Amino acid sequence: RARVTFTVTHCIMTAKQLRNCLICSASITECRLGIDSCRACVVFYKRICGNNRIPTECLRGDVKCFENGAITSCRKCRYARFSQALKDADSNENEDEECRMREAEAVNEPRDSIDVGEARRIDEIRRATFIDHNTFLNDQPSCSTTPMLDRVRRSYSVMCQTRKSGENGTKPASFHLTSSDYEGTKIRFVPCTYSMFIANDRIFQSSVWDFARMTFPDFPKLSSESKELCINVSCGLVHIVDAMYRLNHYFPNNSDKLFASYTTTVDDDSIGSFLDDCTDVMSKQSAVNALKENMQRTKEMNRDVYQRVMPDDVEITALLGLAFWNNGAAYVNDELSAAVQNNRRAIIRELEEVYKIRAMPDYAIRLGELFGVLDTMEVVFTCGSYNAYQGERHTLPTRR
Repeated sequence: RARVTFTVTHCIMTAKQLRNCLICSASITECRLGIDSCRACVVFYKRICGNNRIPTECLRGDVKCFENGAITSCRKCRYARFSQALKDADSNENEDEECRMREAEAVNEPRDSIDVGEARRIDEIRRATFIDHNTFLNDQPSCSTTPMLDRVRRSYSVMCQTRKSGENGTKPASFHLTSSDYEGTKIRFVPCTYSMFIANDRIFQSSVWDFARMTFPDFPKLSSESKELCINVSCGLVHIVDAMYRLNHYFPNNSDKLFASYTTTVDDDSIGSFLDDCTDVMSKQSAVNALKENMQRTKEMNRDVYQRVMPDDVEITALLGLAFWNNGAAYVNDELSAAVQNNRRAIIRELEEVYKIRAMPDYAIRLGELFGVLDTMEVVFTCGSYNAYQGERHTLPTRR
């Protein structure tokens, strides 16, 4: 019996050892991204997808580097081979058409059907390339065709790090901070209160100042008045883009949850206690009702529109830049108007370059969808600000 057990185990281990990476032929014991691929090749492919800098030059010049051997240092051929392996895997999958249609309806894809295997791989890559408070630690490209989008990505990550660390100090005294909280390996989201909101909002505004100085070379050159006005006009929209992006990552199936700050949330259950530590509210019930109205508008408009379009990480960096240099800032004064035009033009130009690299046949439609998302967010923000102004004596937060 022991001999039989050993034989079966040996056969299983041998079978695993005989598998090879479809890209570089390295020995592997498990598949990744739905195909037989080694960890090194998967990391290479994810990094290319995350940075959206697809290699364009072949070392040999004929895109046939793999004909001389399974291992090659040519980035273009390695990426092409991985992409082909994914396509071959897709063609071999025999997914049920009804299942594909249900999946397409669930994610609101504009296509008539969707490949479930491809959707899963896209979701896995999307989560692997998610921009958070640790992204800025990654190596930065020495050369790039999208320098501004790269700066937005890195500066946004630094902004997340600032908010994560700062908000650790605004937690209640009863909240025990662990090493995971300090390192940021696992964020514990807590219900927000009014006093926490005020402190966290100041941290956020300070981080947006740093974000602007790190990202846009012309921002430090603006007059002090223009810089302050720009931050005041832009903070709300930047927060909305950030919140929608992070909500879809951390709470994709919870439509009631909203971010009040980087580590705090509000929902229908916790909103009633939000103002418990606020002494300035003359009518608590009226204030809570106004907050619920703003929350409902955010859910119905911002989140629904965002999930229909589902911007990827590169598009999010573009939306963050466009949110900072929004239309409202352009109307403040001539100095800001020129800065808004120059920066928005540069962001759109680099995003178009990304779409060309991806070989998108008609990226104008996609650009229109992204601007639709941004316009919806601006409308929601404007309505929330107006309602807050009408009920100013309730001292309601205006940007959430």
